[in-house]
Amino acid sequence: MGKLGLNQLAAMNMVYNRYSFTYFLDSLERMGVKQFELWAGAPHFCNFIQSLSDAGKLRKEVEARGLKIVCLTPEQVLYPHNIASSDKELRQFSLEYFYKYIGQTAELGVDKMLCCAGWGDYDQDREDAWKRSVESLWSMVERAKKAGITLAFEILGRFESNLVNDFASTRRMMEEIQDPCFKLCLDTVPMRTCGSSISGFFQAFPGRICHFHMTDGTPAGHVPCGTGEHPIGAYIAELERLGYDRYITLEIGDTSCCTNPHEATESGFNYVKQFL
Repeated sequence: MGKLGLNQLAAMNMVYNRYSFTYFLDSLERMGVKQFELWAGAPHFCNFIQSLSDAGKLRKEVEARGLKIVCLTPEQVLYPHNIASSDKELRQFSLEYFYKYIGQTAELGVDKMLCCAGWGDYDQDREDAWKRSVESLWSMVERAKKAGITLAFEILGRFESNLVNDFASTRRMMEEIQDPCFKLCLDTVPMRTCGSSISGFFQAFPGRICHFHMTDGTPAGHVPCGTGEHPIGAYIAELERLGYDRYITLEIGDTSCCTNPHEATESGFNYVKQFL
């Protein structure tokens, strides 16, 4: 059992996608937040646009401000990047996209990259898509091992993927891919919507949870903590009871927050701070 600290809380730039990356960094300094999860997508860091893919330049900019990137999270739900695709060309394109981000994660000095299972065509056989996902993830694991980073695998919501979207499918995937470089990111929204709990995941995957997304909703939504129905205080208490000592990203994905991302992020941090 250990007390969670402010130095474990990380912001995320995804909700700042209508603003410049400089604005996001300025926002962190205004809030006094020192660590963040880097969402990789335009107009911020984006590896298929040359002008937005200079990892060395971004690393210098972040370090010059005394900040730290705790996880790199490539966009992989809304864009055409699907490692389980039935289209061979699209699947290979997706793998090359993630291979490059694996290398850039290491170049940025970050120890982990978030990944997901992708999805299969809903009118086709799910098991075929599952096999493609597993094969792709193993391929990414081999790249991650060479780069010296960890893949943080995240469960998605049932409207985002038909492959891994509940406790049972998460268990199956974690059993099929057992490697020190393949661990788990737990997100409170899909966890709650599938009827599971923090303790349930920690008991099932001892030593394999390397990252945590704290977010709120009704129960879905990915809104700032304190604006939904999730028991954030109870989550904090449970993580402390379990001795969780890794980073916690306060993830915001609701598009209504994109016009005022600083205010949304600051309100979430202020809400969580009262429980620490």
